[in-house]
Amino acid sequence: MLLFLSIAVILLASVEAADDLSKLKSLTFSPNSFIQFSPDWSSLTHAISVCAWIKDVGFSTYRTFFYYHASGTEMTILAEGSHIGIFGSYMHKQSSITVPKGTWHHVCATWSYNSRTHRYYVNGVLLGSQTTASGRTFRTGGSLLVGKWYGTSSNHDFAGEMAYLNVYRKELSSSEVASMANAGMCLNIAAVDQNEDYKVIKWEDILKKTRTGSIAANYVGKCMDARIEEAERKQNSTAEELRVALAEKEELSTRLNSTQIELTELLSSLNRTWDWDVFLTDQFLNETFTTEHSLLLRSSWDGIADKLVGIRITEEFLTLSAHIDKDEDRPWTMLYSENYFNEIFTKDMAARLTSIWDGISEKLVGITLTKEIIELLNHVTDRTNCGK
Repeated sequence: MLLFLSIAVILLASVEAADDLSKLKSLTFSPNSFIQFSPDWSSLTHAISVCAWIKDVGFSTYRTFFYYHASGTEMTILAEGSHIGIFGSYMHKQSSITVPKGTWHHVCATWSYNSRTHRYYVNGVLLGSQTTASGRTFRTGGSLLVGKWYGTSSNHDFAGEMAYLNVYRKELSSSEVASMANAGMCLNIAAVDQNEDYKVIKWEDILKKTRTGSIAANYVGKCMDARIEEAERKQNSTAEELRVALAEKEELSTRLNSTQIELTELLSSLNRTWDWDVFLTDQFLNETFTTEHSLLLRSSWDGIADKLVGIRITEEFLTLSAHIDKDEDRPWTMLYSENYFNEIFTKDMAARLTSIWDGISEKLVGITLTKEIIELLNHVTDRTNCGK
């Protein structure tokens, strides 16, 4: 069963890994190529963050990679840093961007109704901000273009490479943006996005949208390398966990066999019967037997042994005692054995039972008292023909 579960975990991990691989793709846009769809913008009206990794090759003058239009321009992000806009108002930060052409870098634009501030970050560094009009929120029902401005001019084509474009329904803080950028573009593999629950438009969904023009999807090489390394670590970890589990199973089996032999020898040498059904109570059944359990039973027995001396152990006495006592931990059932039943209980009997318990309790520590184990112990005891 353990081996089967381990294999199942490995197979499940493989399925999840295949799903993760889809996130590792980037899109390379040729001129006049774009993705256009109408997203549900209702959760983005009062707060938004748009973040992506881009590789700008400098194809056109106004290289638009994100454009949302709803009865007018609502949000625009250009790769070269000009016209970083919201609600038709723009920041021009092209002179602040020092990233060489053809180099992957992280960009992020944030805004919220409460802050009324539109911020633009490159590689986790704030390059600029602007205040928006009071009371202004995003319009819904618009169209989103990825890789192009709204219109036909080729002068607004992105024509570069893009990956991990995600839109969040919150204004990410400067520390969150910096953390995302510093984690690297393989964030989906290296760590879990701490704002995953806030994603409204996800990169893995954009990859499935209809594409216009020539757009190639390719795996990001360094992220694939990171994914392979992670898969190897998980595989090695799973193999080690399986090895440890099998070793523990083998050790438990060895201990159980050893305990069975020791108990058989002990009970045989003491020539007395022991009733294991006391362990069928909720306090012990399916629990790992501990030193505390041993002391509990010993204390319980010591408390009643002296009071039994001189009493004949009859059916009526045991039934009444168990009914009055209401303590399922007390081993009343063992007194039904022929060594004690219908006999007058003596101090010698008490001493023998105590001796038996002290001898076997130590052997039980660390064993889980399942019904199968208890039945096995009863079977071992019966085979010794103790007291007969």
